[in-house]
Amino acid sequence: MRVEESGEGDISELLHSFNQMTAELGSTEMMRNDFINTFSHEFKTPIVSIRGFAKRLRNENLPLEKREKYLEYIAAESERLSDLASSVLLIARYENQKLVTEQSEYDLDEQIRGCVLRMETLWSAKDLTFEMDLPKLSYVNNVEMMEHVWMNLISNAIKFSHDGGQIFISAVRTADSIAVTIRDEGIGISQADIGHIFDKFYQTDTAHSSVGNGLGLPLVHRIVQLSGGTIAVKSEVGKGTEFTVTLPAAHT
Repeated sequence: MRVEESGEGDISELLHSFNQMTAELGSTEMMRNDFINTFSHEFKTPIVSIRGFAKRLRNENLPLEKREKYLEYIAAESERLSDLASSVLLIARYENQKLVTEQSEYDLDEQIRGCVLRMETLWSAKDLTFEMDLPKLSYVNNVEMMEHVWMNLISNAIKFSHDGGQIFISAVRTADSIAVTIRDEGIGISQADIGHIFDKFYQTDTAHSSVGNGLGLPLVHRIVQLSGGTIAVKSEVGKGTEFTVTLPAAHT
C-alpha cells in the first residue's frame, strides 16, 4: 500500500513518511486486509485534503482571507495525520509485544491526577468538574504505557461530556487487584456500538463531529491486556458511560 509521492517540499516529505511507515508496519500482525483498507482510507483522506489546499495556495490572486483559511485547514489536517501515525505505531508496538518491559514502582493515584491536570484546558473549556476518590495506590508497571490508558479514557470522558457536566474517577484496592473506574454523564454509547468500541478505527460518532481516530480504545484494551488486566464498559445513551480497568495488584 503506497501513495504517489507527488508534490513539493513538506507535502512530498509527508507522503514519503507515510510510505515509509507502511513499509515498517508491513511485517506486523496489524496489516491484515481488513485493517489495510481502513488504514489506507484514514490516511489518504487528510493527505488528499492537504494536497488540494496546497494547490489552491499557489494562486497568486487568492484573497488573504481564503489563504489564511486554507492554511488553517492544512495545519488541522497535518495534526490529524500526526496523531493518527502516532496511534498506529503505538498499537503496532504493543501488539507485537508479549511482555511488559521497563517496569517500576510508582503511585498510580498520582499518575491519574497528573493526567487530569494535563488536560485542564480541555475540561475547563467545557466547564466540567471532576470528583475523584483515589486512595494511595502503589503499583508496578511501565509508567509510560499506563499513562496512555488514563489519558485516552479521561480524554474520551471529556470529549463526550455535556458542557457543565461532571466526571467521576475512583479506585478500589483489594488483596489481589486494583480497579479504577472513570464515569461521565455524557452522550453514552448505544448497545449496537458497545460491542465494537475496541475494534480498530471504529467510531461511534459516525459523523466525525468530534476529534478522534478510532484507535484510542483499541490501544487501551491492548495495554490492559498486556498488563494482565481487564476492561469493562457500561453505558446508556443520554446518561453516560463508565469504564472500569481492573489490574493485578502486583504486576510483574
